[in-house]
Amino acid sequence: MRKSEIDSMCFEKGRITGFKPRFRSIDDDWERYTEALVELVDRGVVAHEKGRSLYDLYLQDLDEWLTEFYFEQKRFDQIEAHYTPTGEVSFGPICPKHLIVFDRLQAMGEGARVRRIWRSHTGLIKGEFWWYIGERNAGFRMAKYYQASEQKQRREYAKLIGQIPEMKRELLAIMANYRKTAEKTGAGETELTRIDADIGAIQAEERPRPKGKPDPRKMDEDLFWNLIDEGLMDQPIGERIDTLPERLAAFKATAIRDFEKIQRSLDARAYRWDIWALAYLLQGGCSDDAFEDFRGWLIWQGRKVFEGALADPDSFDVTLHSGTASGINGLRDAAPMAYEMRQGKAMKPVKIVRMDVAGPEIVEEEFASALPRVAALVGT
Repeated sequence: MRKSEIDSMCFEKGRITGFKPRFRSIDDDWERYTEALVELVDRGVVAHEKGRSLYDLYLQDLDEWLTEFYFEQKRFDQIEAHYTPTGEVSFGPICPKHLIVFDRLQAMGEGARVRRIWRSHTGLIKGEFWWYIGERNAGFRMAKYYQASEQKQRREYAKLIGQIPEMKRELLAIMANYRKTAEKTGAGETELTRIDADIGAIQAEERPRPKGKPDPRKMDEDLFWNLIDEGLMDQPIGERIDTLPERLAAFKATAIRDFEKIQRSLDARAYRWDIWALAYLLQGGCSDDAFEDFRGWLIWQGRKVFEGALADPDSFDVTLHSGTASGINGLRDAAPMAYEMRQGKAMKPVKIVRMDVAGPEIVEEEFASALPRVAALVGT
């Protein structure tokens, strides 16, 4: 945020006055507000109590405060983007504060958005539940690169698997709430039938096996992208992550393994300094783990966006990114889940090749100059 903007701001009753949202995204305005707050603290305008974080003092309700601006402007696309999980979530129900937002959207005739957010959330936590089920079905395996005794690894495995009953109870309660919301917001019979089928599978702790002969097509990049792009225009990432294993299970076991090989190849192709710079600028920072998540998210954006970003990172459409990005786990779990659904047994791990960041090295201080268009659009 420019210093000139902050010069016109004051601070009253725990809130910055004079702050104007940019309406690019709630996450973006959250970062801008926080940046302004830190600057006002440095100037002595805002008191900072020793031993307490700025978040505890002034930012705990910032999300709701900013969301109000977006409701006033009827910025429903940005509200939906902010409250839709983009790849990974903590296992558990949607928080009460978010449910209040959903009730407001529904009251304003935006029930379809509410269902999309629910589909994304439930899709992601179902994925985590099925991962635990897969680990149980595969049985204990010694981790080669984990420096711990077999006894310790067995204890940790038993503890991991022991969480399944409670996860199942919690997930069934979440799915029941989702179904009530779907009915209340006018969901069609197809969506309700899908929810009921999911509830039945969770109760049985088994996903339905694919029916009929497997699709004979060989898995190549074109087919890989067809599977990734399916639902791109009308489904949130969480829903696509949820359905990908089922769609992939329609293929032969060799094709399923090849899917993971292609996914890892694309991930490696995006492991470049200029793509790291792009992730850093879009997110206001980017650690190793965050960059891994970003590459997964970039693949989920579809072939056109992925290949366009690699061809010219500075031409990236910044409106696609709402402040956070993840999804790599959903990609990596898809093939093992699909393989188990097809074959009834665990898939042997695909060999992982060590990657080095490709391209001319760009230091963090030069990210903005390396991608000047993106830097200007995100206000860096």
